[in-house]
Amino acid sequence: MEIHDDSRSTLDDIQMSELDNTSLDDLSSQIILAVNYRANALGFAFYACHENRLSVVEDLHASPALVEKYHAGWDIIDSIVFQVKPTIILIPSRIEDSIEEALKSIAVADLRLDIRPSAEFSPSAAINRILALRADTPSSLDFKMSDENTALQSNLIDLSARINLEKEVSIGCAGAVLSYAQKQIALTEGVANHNDAHLRITDIESVKLDDIMFVNSDTICSLQIFQDERQSANKSEKTLSLFGLLNLTVTPFGRQLIKSWFLRPLLSIEKINERLDAVSFFFRSDNRHILSAVKLCLKRIKNIPKIVGDLWMGKATLAEWRALLDFPYQCLKIRASLSDMMELKGVMIIDTILKAFDAAALREVCELITKIIDFEMSTVENRVVVKPAIDPKLDHYKHQYNQIENLLRQTANRLSQDLPDIYAFAIDTAYVPQIGFLVKVDLAPESGEPVYISESWIFQFQTDQHAFFKAPEVKELDETYGDLYTLICDIEIEIVHALQVDVLKFSELLITCCKISAELDCLVSFAEAAILYDYHRPELTDDSVIEIEKGRHPLYELSVPSFVENDTHLRGSAYKEAKSPSMILLTGANFSGKSVYLKQVGLIVYMAHLGCFVPAASAKIGITDKILTRVMTRETVTRERSAFMSDIMQICTALQLATARSLLIVDEFGKGTEASDGAGLFGGFVEYVTRGACGGAGRPRVLAATHFHEVLESGGVDVSEEEVKYMHMQVLVDNQQRGEKSDRQTDKKITYLYRLVDGRSTSSYGIVCAAANGIPQEIIDRAEEFSALLAHGEDLSVVCGKLDDKEVKLVQQAEGVARRFLMEKFTPRFENLSARDKLRRILGY
Repeated sequence: MEIHDDSRSTLDDIQMSELDNTSLDDLSSQIILAVNYRANALGFAFYACHENRLSVVEDLHASPALVEKYHAGWDIIDSIVFQVKPTIILIPSRIEDSIEEALKSIAVADLRLDIRPSAEFSPSAAINRILALRADTPSSLDFKMSDENTALQSNLIDLSARINLEKEVSIGCAGAVLSYAQKQIALTEGVANHNDAHLRITDIESVKLDDIMFVNSDTICSLQIFQDERQSANKSEKTLSLFGLLNLTVTPFGRQLIKSWFLRPLLSIEKINERLDAVSFFFRSDNRHILSAVKLCLKRIKNIPKIVGDLWMGKATLAEWRALLDFPYQCLKIRASLSDMMELKGVMIIDTILKAFDAAALREVCELITKIIDFEMSTVENRVVVKPAIDPKLDHYKHQYNQIENLLRQTANRLSQDLPDIYAFAIDTAYVPQIGFLVKVDLAPESGEPVYISESWIFQFQTDQHAFFKAPEVKELDETYGDLYTLICDIEIEIVHALQVDVLKFSELLITCCKISAELDCLVSFAEAAILYDYHRPELTDDSVIEIEKGRHPLYELSVPSFVENDTHLRGSAYKEAKSPSMILLTGANFSGKSVYLKQVGLIVYMAHLGCFVPAASAKIGITDKILTRVMTRETVTRERSAFMSDIMQICTALQLATARSLLIVDEFGKGTEASDGAGLFGGFVEYVTRGACGGAGRPRVLAATHFHEVLESGGVDVSEEEVKYMHMQVLVDNQQRGEKSDRQTDKKITYLYRLVDGRSTSSYGIVCAAANGIPQEIIDRAEEFSALLAHGEDLSVVCGKLDDKEVKLVQQAEGVARRFLMEKFTPRFENLSARDKLRRILGY
């Protein structure tokens, strides 16, 4: 007797851990960005397919002068593209050529630029498309209107509360994004009309650039906020970037959220303090047990948005049902861990959890699933199995199905009684779903034919060892019992479908809890990092100040045995206000830590705007609208720029965008060209930013490092000490030539103290650094000679033009040859000498 289950639907072998990841290679992982420019307004919208989230960036209105300025590089577009990380960029066919060229220049192998018809960017068509798609969102399950016009008006009011419908350029971009996504789905699913393709939107958000700090790709790369994945295949090297250092999230949606936090630092003191309050709560030593309990719960939460999406599509797997059951349970545990704490009042995330985590509703979700699904039997049968006592008919069929082996045995015995004994052992019965009851006959090894066939049997199919037939005896079983397994599966599918409908009534609650859990995951990650690396809470203020005590570089301190802490005191000022130092002008020896210090300050300011603790004993950070840098030269073959031109473009962007609330970090601007030109450019830059000439917006806070010492001497830069504070990285210089003073740099021993002190440094000690790092001695000696000549005011072009004795002798010999050649009288007969002999005499051979 045998029961064949070949037609049983095979479920994906998805392990629980696999639910944590959203495949980047799958179509659902695409991020589609639309860009448009019309009537002096830039519009952006993007759709994250894996999150079913539509984001609309409010129109950026620009005056004609500003538009003309941006035409050189469209840096704001570059910044948006860098932050969104799209896989596809859509632009209308009628768009500024400069925008199209800018997008083409930043397009890489994994980023595609698609030019779409301008009609797809129509704002009115976009609103209609969004409203049509919003009708399929989970929230609409509880929203029923008898009047279709009333429902449409209500949905329009809901949409206008989420995004500003007056921003027509961005709204049009949203329509283009959704139209493109629907067309891709229609192609995949074979839908004739793309408007009928099923595209879900679970969330719509409005992004206001005025609410977030502006950081472009130069700043992100210069401060090493994100690690370039192409440079390191070892994912365990988390300390290679600030994101890797602070990203200790354990949920898939937490990882997505914290990345968006890093790309969009906040400018609202209220929102930043809400995050800092939560981090402070978990940071406290007497709350560490709560931190651990919450972390354990978060680790068990899987990719709920994906699971809810699969429920809507009717293709949830057993592993996803198990994860969906565990999610409300973990939410209840998180709520219970926090509800007993009396001092939680005022911590926004915890107040939100206690209000939004509806305990009764979450328990109901758990009860719905546990009441229906038998997870133990589901694991055994590799499909979703319904528990007993749910449906009487299902229980009856399962009871009969469990008796099949007895029926098969009895039928096989009855068949054997009517056959010769030599064939009785080769005859058996079997049940195959969707085919029914069958007679199974062994095949003869010699011929491969059935050992016995009755005239009343009808052949069905054959395997390598058996042939299967329909016989009158088994037809009776078919008529009596039918296809039991198929009947069982059909009923269970109906019951599970009803369960899906019931659970999806709570989909809005589940998605809300998921979003809150993501935020909690990010805040817990910040708290863990603060505990692990000894960070402290910063103070945010509206004043344009940076006051840092004992600041450290969060990345560099992990790669050295000990790190020297340094303070920072910097204050910007609005235009025409009383003068106060707004720039630190930093000098010092090579390798003395100038660049590390500049980046350290930038990172601390950046971390404070994330709502994260910072690596400092204390920090008072004024709200900073932009961090603009000229630190590293980013060269690429896709842009026809030299290294020096790239540096110039970075400074140009910084000067155009800077305000009194901005932070400018400039490291060695002016290198890459002739020394006099570079020094002049740097001096002009210092005077420009200290006089509040950046768009008339006042003096930004500036940190600058340079080796152009001559510019700072004898009033080369026309600035006062009230505007610029001169500082340098301290070193100890010890002359190794005892008893005799030496001007050679290599005779000096340099000890780096990495301590920031007041005043200017007079030398960079570049030759000492070169010698210490293996530059050949011949080059070092020659460099010493040039350095000494320059120190004495010599003109290198004149000095280098002098000839030594050997060179003088060679010149005299050449002059003699030339004179003999000019004095020689060439006749046709050459005085009976051959031409070769004549030339030998002239050359003196």
